[in-house]
Amino acid sequence: MKKILLSALVASLPLVAFAGGPTPPATLEKASHNAWLTQIGASSLSPYADFTFSWYEAQKTRALPPQVAADPEKLFVSVTAPLAEAVKMEKSGEVSPGTSYGLETYAIIDAPVATVMETILFRWGKPVGATGGITFPYDTVFGFREERATPEWGATAYKTFTFKRNGGIAQDMNDVFAMVVRGDATQGYTLVGSLLEPYGNGTTTTSTTYITVIVIRPTADGKTDYRVGGMLTGQDYSFFGVENGRKNFGFNSTKIREGQKEFIKQVKALKDTGKIPERRP
Repeated sequence: MKKILLSALVASLPLVAFAGGPTPPATLEKASHNAWLTQIGASSLSPYADFTFSWYEAQKTRALPPQVAADPEKLFVSVTAPLAEAVKMEKSGEVSPGTSYGLETYAIIDAPVATVMETILFRWGKPVGATGGITFPYDTVFGFREERATPEWGATAYKTFTFKRNGGIAQDMNDVFAMVVRGDATQGYTLVGSLLEPYGNGTTTTSTTYITVIVIRPTADGKTDYRVGGMLTGQDYSFFGVENGRKNFGFNSTKIREGQKEFIKQVKALKDTGKIPERRP
């Protein structure tokens, strides 16, 4: 879509400091990213930062898993490594048992990188074609979802707010995040999202830490190589029994796949119509 010019915007604008504080690092790696989060007042840093950034480093040279090509929808979700890491962190006492959620997602999306990028940022609160604003993305868990985004620390470093309600057993989430974008349309983009703090007084959320790394790369045939690794801590499912909770909530690959399919559906809508459907209140 010729009107989707985010890639040109990212490539052309300098990394300047906005009023919100220090400019995030030019390259994305754990030490400098965590140092920047501390500078801008993050309430806590993810205990899974080592794990997630190690995953990201591996993706720089690793081919997509063969399961992607074998899948009719060209989508593969794995919870094996995130679950193993969660168990290790729980046993070490770094994380409370029954409060971790994690995923790895790999896909080939039939859309250009710029379209995938716009859809990702839409789901973080940036309306298509705008520099910031409010969106209401469809969500497979929550009946109500409102996202807000503003380029707080430069043209490609967003402060975002998420408000999620009506999730059944999933408790409401009202949180503030930082999302940093690096890369260009030729080489592709990397995005890192991190929890900054609970929104307001923090009494209407269970989130304690969050980190995700999203990697998108153009393929030779005009599609997008899409990879996501992420870990959340907060919502407690241990009352179901930790093992049962992990299987059915924290690391449920079937539910995660449904969420990723919804995202890919939104990419297709943007590619075909120039718009992403919303669930406005």
